[in-house]
Amino acid sequence: MLVKWLWVVSAALILGLQFRLWVGEGSFAQAYAIQQEIEAQKQKNAQLRERNARLQAEVMDLKTAEGAIEERARNQLGMIYPNEKFFWLADSTR
Repeated sequence: MLVKWLWVVSAALILGLQFRLWVGEGSFAQAYAIQQEIEAQKQKNAQLRERNARLQAEVMDLKTAEGAIEERARNQLGMIYPNEKFFWLADSTR
């Protein structure tokens, strides 16, 4: 009878440890989910680094080149010089 209870206790202990290994806190499933989150964050960080590099290049261009400032003013603010004629071509595809 003692051997039977020993087997039952051993089996319960093994099942409890296996359950925690596969499902509980610190389990393989949780480690896999965290790894997926890390990969997603790495991709987002790479995109943000690329965006920051483009913005940094644009800032450097604006700091060093007068032509870039003029081009930006013309495109975004509609700057024109005195005695310069401005023609606006309407989009005919609409």
